[in-house]
Amino acid sequence: MSDIAIRADQQLDIPAGHEPATAQLVQWAQAADAAGRFAAVVCNTSAVPVAYKGKPAEAAAAILAGAEVGLSPMASLRAFDSIQGMPAPKAITLRAIVQGLGHEIRIEKSDEKIAVVHGRRKGDEDWQTSTWTIERAAQMQLTTKAEWKKQPGAMLVARATAEVCRWIASDAIMGMPYTAEEIRDQGVTVEARPAPRLVSAADFIEQPTEAPAEPAVEPFTAYHAYDEIAAAETQTRLDEIKAACQQAGIRDRDVLDAWSARSQQLAEAA
Repeated sequence: MSDIAIRADQQLDIPAGHEPATAQLVQWAQAADAAGRFAAVVCNTSAVPVAYKGKPAEAAAAILAGAEVGLSPMASLRAFDSIQGMPAPKAITLRAIVQGLGHEIRIEKSDEKIAVVHGRRKGDEDWQTSTWTIERAAQMQLTTKAEWKKQPGAMLVARATAEVCRWIASDAIMGMPYTAEEIRDQGVTVEARPAPRLVSAADFIEQPTEAPAEPAVEPFTAYHAYDEIAAAETQTRLDEIKAACQQAGIRDRDVLDAWSARSQQLAEAA
């Protein structure tokens, strides 16, 4: 039997008497080991996307991320891009996950100037609508980027799709609020890995310790606000996020719309 063959009747070896959280950790560890062994084999083939060739660790991370939302290993490698070693879902991936759970996504209009995408949570009657125009993208200084120059229509749809998915099904996308397209728009690049360094005798001589530098305080941005709004479980938490946005000078209309949508969801669930 090869390393990637899996027996249908294989059972997880979870010690009796363990607490549920511990049992879940054991299951996750076994899943990570299986993903690593699978990735080690397929990353040496032409079956994987170019981004994962020769990178089994990054491929395993993508496989695990996909498993959390119900994707098979190979589907996960196609659905997630690798950005600085971290798996990032494509906009179409979020759409597939959301639709697979019964929520509705509908593209009303799409061209090189505007994209209008509607979304409705399963069981709801009201539709949420995201409209992305080329003017809006230009205001965010996106239209100067390579992908926007090559395919502005596709990028507008990707932005509108991701926005709607966040609004109607933040629970379904399992903490993946930003797509690969959005992350690349922020100018993230993959840094070259440092070359290995030879160990010398100086490495074994105790050096005087220096006081650790004060950690830099990361500014609160609209992207942070999206994350916090999607994770908020109470109206009190939403009010705290609003106060943080006001203090940071955030006046983004999309943030306000996301806040309002989440507030309405919490009110309906109460």
